[in-house]
Formats: sequence, C-alpha cells, structure tokens
Amino acid sequence: MPHRGNAYQSIIFAAQQALDETGELPRTNAALAALSGLDEAQVSNIFRTKADIYEGLLYQATTLLNDALRQGVIDSATDDPVKQMLSIGRSYLSWADHNPVLFRLIANGLNGEIRPDSTLHRFTISMRDLYRRKLTEMQRLGILSPDTDIELAMLTLHCLVKGGNMMFLTRATDPWFSDDSRPTAEIAERIFIEFLDSLTGRRLSTAA
Repeated sequence: MPHRGNAYQSIIFAAQQALDETGELPRTNAALAALSGLDEAQVSNIFRTKADIYEGLLYQATTLLNDALRQGVIDSATDDPVKQMLSIGRSYLSWADHNPVLFRLIANGLNGEIRPDSTLHRFTISMRDLYRRKLTEMQRLGILSPDTDIELAMLTLHCLVKGGNMMFLTRATDPWFSDDSRPTAEIAERIFIEFLDSLTGRRLSTAA
C-alpha cells in the first residue's frame, strides 16, 4: 500500500483516534481533515472513500500485530518451534489486550467477508503459512509423529485462534465467563498451552 509521507500517517492516526474515542470512523473526509489538521482536498487525494480509510487502518493494525509476532519469536531466544509458537501466542494475546480497538477492527474483519488481495486476506494467509512452517518443523524434528495430519492441526489451530478472538470481543456479555475473574488473555493462553501440550505430548503448562 503506497504511503504519502506525513500526511498519510496523520490521517491514519486521526482515524484511529476517532475509532478509539467514538467507536466509529469519521463519516466524512471533512471531519477526518479537521481531526488530522489537513485540508479536505489532501485527505480526499489519499483516501477517496471511507472504505479506503478502513483498509488503511487495517494495514496499520496488521503491520503492528505482525511486528509484535516477529518480536515474539526473537524474544523466545530458542530454536525450539514449540517454544517459539508459545511465545508467538503470548505476543498475539498481549497485543490484543493492549490494543483493543485495533484488535477489534482486525477480528471483526476476519469474521466477515475477506476479499482476495485485501489486507486481511494477506494477513490471514501469512498466519496460515506461519502455522504450517512451525508445525512442519515440529514434525521434521520428531516432536510430532510422522503420521500427524499437519493440515488438520492447522485447521484446529485456526479455529482455536478464531475462538480466542471472540473471547476478546464478547467476554463482557458471554455468560460462560461470568464467574471467571481471570483476564481474557490469561484464559486464552491457558487454552493455547493445553492445545500445544495435547499436540506435542509435552507439559508446557508445568514450565510456562
């Protein structure tokens, strides 16, 4: 996605601020221009429609989330793909917890129609490829048995992540969690660790 210097970032930050404060994107380019301190013509030259602004915000959000996931691999300081996956999962949950508005934008988008060649399409395919690389590496190293169905494991993980996303979105109104005082990220991490334990036969839960 082409950037046009400081004006592009000013508009994106203004749109994010509006989303943070009101839960909605500015309805018009004039309103967005007022928030960003730019002329309406400058805004319209970069973002012609509200859909373009939405796509720009998604690009910003997924870039920040991907940066956090990459940092998770670095912070794991290990070549063990299982521990790398655990660190990636923790980074994902931490980012979701600390960036609720942008995370909601991503999660709601992933629950809707994902257009080919859109930001969300590229993001979800990159996550699928990440799962496949790590699971295949586990199998190559003998952590997973040779007869492990990698595609099925990937789909299971995909469903697990989508369920975790919904926990962040609906926790406040979901009666299943009404008697659980633990933070959402903590619950989701425990579920993810149980998945990895079951998949690998390890007990990460005792060392996590």
